[in-house]
Amino acid sequence: MNSFDVIPNKRPEQNGGLAADVWPELGEDFVLNQFYRNYSGAEGWLGEGYFAVWTRQEISKFKEPNFLAYPEEFHFFASDGGGTQFGFFVRDGEVLFLSAPDIGGKNDIRILGKWPDLLKAIKLGDYI
Repeated sequence: MNSFDVIPNKRPEQNGGLAADVWPELGEDFVLNQFYRNYSGAEGWLGEGYFAVWTRQEISKFKEPNFLAYPEEFHFFASDGGGTQFGFFVRDGEVLFLSAPDIGGKNDIRILGKWPDLLKAIKLGDYI
């Protein structure tokens, strides 16, 4: 189980932890599936960086206009509120988190690593 204590201003999910997983193909232990079972989103300062974890609806809305900018295997779920979005992809069975500018393409991404690496990069403001 992951601790989400460091994520600011979490909004509790109204279904008492019974929400369907956003990414069921990654299993119930996937950190973001765990998050969305308990929270509908979050937003606030995390150290030097701002971290806005989108709602399920915001994730869906983001996909369409950005479908051509980034490869289909990139799944975006959050932003810094100022021009950078955060996402993940699966490589060789491992989930890796990334940052990418709102306007850009595959060559503009930065691979940050696993979930703790993402949180550390945001805390340090070192993700672009």
